Amino acid sequence: MSNANSIENPQTHCIHIIGIGRTGATYVEALFRTGEVEDNLMLDGTTLAGLLVDIGEDDMHIANDYARSFTSRLKSRGVAPDRCHYESLVLDVPDKATFEKKINAVLPLHADAGGEGLLSTLPKTLQLPKPGEHTPRAIAKAIAIFSLYLEDKPVAAALRRFADQVKRASHPSTVLIAFSLAGGTGSGMAFDIARELKRLDLGDAVQLVGLAQLSHSGDGEYQNSLAQTMAIEEIDRMASGPADKSAFPGGCFIVSTEHSWQRLTAYTTTGLKEIRQQFKQMVTNRFVADSVMRWAVSDNAAHLTRMLKQSGGKTIMFNVAKFSHPGVQVLPGQARSTWDAVLQQWISFVPNYSGLAEGYKTDYIEAHVYAARNMRNDMMLDEIEKLLKREYLKNNENYHHFSNEFFDELTAYANIIIPSVKKDDLIVYNVSVGAGKPDAQARALEQAG
Repeated sequence: MSNANSIENPQTHCIHIIGIGRTGATYVEALFRTGEVEDNLMLDGTTLAGLLVDIGEDDMHIANDYARSFTSRLKSRGVAPDRCHYESLVLDVPDKATFEKKINAVLPLHADAGGEGLLSTLPKTLQLPKPGEHTPRAIAKAIAIFSLYLEDKPVAAALRRFADQVKRASHPSTVLIAFSLAGGTGSGMAFDIARELKRLDLGDAVQLVGLAQLSHSGDGEYQNSLAQTMAIEEIDRMASGPADKSAFPGGCFIVSTEHSWQRLTAYTTTGLKEIRQQFKQMVTNRFVADSVMRWAVSDNAAHLTRMLKQSGGKTIMFNVAKFSHPGVQVLPGQARSTWDAVLQQWISFVPNYSGLAEGYKTDYIEAHVYAARNMRNDMMLDEIEKLLKREYLKNNENYHHFSNEFFDELTAYANIIIPSVKKDDLIVYNVSVGAGKPDAQARALEQAG
């Protein structure tokens, strides 16, 4: 068991990101907000490439603002501007007649490139989504394919510029491709965009890794959606097959948000319900994305690269388990016994909100605990270790924990990371599959593989 706070003399490693859809934008934003990646670009031979792709621009503004401010921060530290390349790309939904013409034109091009799973025709009754509406996975996939193979090929061109920036690095790199499993845009586009990037000969020192976020119980119609079921099945097929056929040969993280959602919402009842719901979703998603990206770039990405090596290109569960939230349930100045009781209570909820099916066991677990120095870190580390070993570990040897100081004295959480998770190990997959079979048209519009 390890109790390291950091890695000694970590090797320099570059992190790059492609965000797709609203959730992907949140992860792009989180990376640019993270000071560690700024420090990384101070090192010789490092680069950063960022790309954001979405249908419509409504969810891009904050990420774009952070990217602009990031460039200014680098300039103030004397970092050459060409160390960081970022762009965002807005795609549109064509009208139905144009969509069908493009489908007919792109089908042979997509097939020649080894692609599959593209719609050949649209149902006659289908109305293509308007701005702000849900875009089915198969429609999003088609729009991505149009932009990869037709006319001026905007996504293909953006990927070439992205790849050129990645290749400029003198050190090994990881490209994270972030998207929502439950939404249509991200899960519909991510696999083909990743495969197209693979064709650009990034070299053996670059690994492509998926960063796929699960829905939580506050996501309304997106909770346990058909799109999520289809996307999980696709990830599972890739993880079980040869790496050269996978969109994410380096592996794919499945990010669980349920514990963070439950921690925030358990005592959040004031204000208008609709506004409160949107605010809670925003805070949960940003907290989770920040937690993941902060972990990914910490210690020159030593934790990330170690976990990817441990997983061997398979699927990795990444559970952001939140134990305290500012001003919720306990307040500054309250007795330490009150804080301890609350932290222990929410640590005990890990099995409830982990997203893992009952009876799941694994060979390896890492827990990265984040808390202020005046919190009972020793108590939390001990409670988490006992719980995770009891619930999930086949033997007690391959458990590792890391203690980290967090900047907010009222927040404590743990990133619980478990490699080699399959679709049937996920509660959300079993629930959605058991909920009944969708009609053929609904399945066709969410099937994209």
